[in-house]
Amino acid sequence: MRITFTAAFDQTNYKSMRQFPVILIPPEVQRIAQSKPVAPKLSIALPSLPPTQQPTPIQIQEAIALSFGLIFVVAIVTTFAKELGIMLLIVGTVALVVRIRYQFLTYKKRYQSHQNTLQNYFKKLESYSREEVEYEQKLAIAHAPERVIEFRHQQFQKFFAKIPPIENAIALAKSNSPDRDQSAIYDFGVTLQQNLSGTIYQGVKLYIPSVNQDWLPTLTYIDPVLNVHIAIEIIGDSESAANLMQKDLADRFLVDSGWIMIKFSQKQILQSSAACCKEFAKLLDRLSLDQSVLSNFDAIPDLVPAKTN
Repeated sequence: MRITFTAAFDQTNYKSMRQFPVILIPPEVQRIAQSKPVAPKLSIALPSLPPTQQPTPIQIQEAIALSFGLIFVVAIVTTFAKELGIMLLIVGTVALVVRIRYQFLTYKKRYQSHQNTLQNYFKKLESYSREEVEYEQKLAIAHAPERVIEFRHQQFQKFFAKIPPIENAIALAKSNSPDRDQSAIYDFGVTLQQNLSGTIYQGVKLYIPSVNQDWLPTLTYIDPVLNVHIAIEIIGDSESAANLMQKDLADRFLVDSGWIMIKFSQKQILQSSAACCKEFAKLLDRLSLDQSVLSNFDAIPDLVPAKTN
């Protein structure tokens, strides 16, 4: 998912276009999340089906067709030249008899050739069937769920290795402030942390050259094994259009740098904190980053999308 930017926009309606949650994923991460190990190749092709019609001593239909054809031609020629028609009839009859005789004499050879062709076909078909069974077994092993996840994680590790370590992050801590919003964010972070193998941090600060200022997400999830960095932002209803536009510019820089981003509205965190946690787990599951988390939220209803006012 990528953000598109326009040179001009209506700031009055800018916020009304927002629907949460917003999820931003680098294209390469999306590609890896759909990738699978290279499938083995089937070494032989399916053999072509040979002619199924069995040879006969005399091809009666062909003989009848040739006879009628000869009669028709002789009748036409006789109309103009009787002698020539008779000669043509004699020659044609002899040729027809010779052909029938030839078919009769070669019947055994043609029959044996047909049988050999069938036997050869069934041998090839048997070999193909064995190869196909082995191929299906190799494919099942190569594309087994655990192999696919391992393959994707190897690619994820290479991709996320470009993200530098965060030096100023601190572990999630409860604020002494009586503010209800801060308390809800803390509870949301704690619930996530209890179900994740990585760590939820706060206080992450990154300098964004495109907006010439520091960027501070509400929470940051970091998986120490894959080095996945997921920024979690809570967007308040009072955010100005200009501030949201500036955040979009920062989002572009961060997504291009390999960060994954998920944004919730402040109302969603206050009213549906557990459903927001489930949405985060669905993100991890969909991208094959951690498929052990989503089952912890089976009893939680899905998050209802919300639009800003």
